[in-house]
Amino acid sequence: MIKIIEKTANDATVAVCMIEGKLSGIEGKGKVQDKIHDLMARGIVRVVLDLSKVNWIDSTGLGELIASLSSLKKKDGNMALSNIQSPVQSLLKMTNLHQIFDIFGTVEQALEKLGHQE
Repeated sequence: MIKIIEKTANDATVAVCMIEGKLSGIEGKGKVQDKIHDLMARGIVRVVLDLSKVNWIDSTGLGELIASLSSLKKKDGNMALSNIQSPVQSLLKMTNLHQIFDIFGTVEQALEKLGHQE
């Protein structure tokens, strides 16, 4: 089962969401998008996804990430990925999605980038 733990940063203008579990159609279909829509409803359009506890992602999970980024960009927001495990990093490179997402080694680096976007 997928679990999403939310923290806000930068005076509640950026949310950090740690995702735990497999980001797949079986375990978490729609959960990331639901969380992003919840954040947007509260006026938060800049999000860091901490993927340090995600070691598996499938095409449905990739679709969730793409749809979430698209939703945020439509509201002049952005999303960054951080702490990506090797299997997930390989998949992002293989699908060329590493060119679409802002990817950082740490949450702090991602916050530094998103915190300066207005």
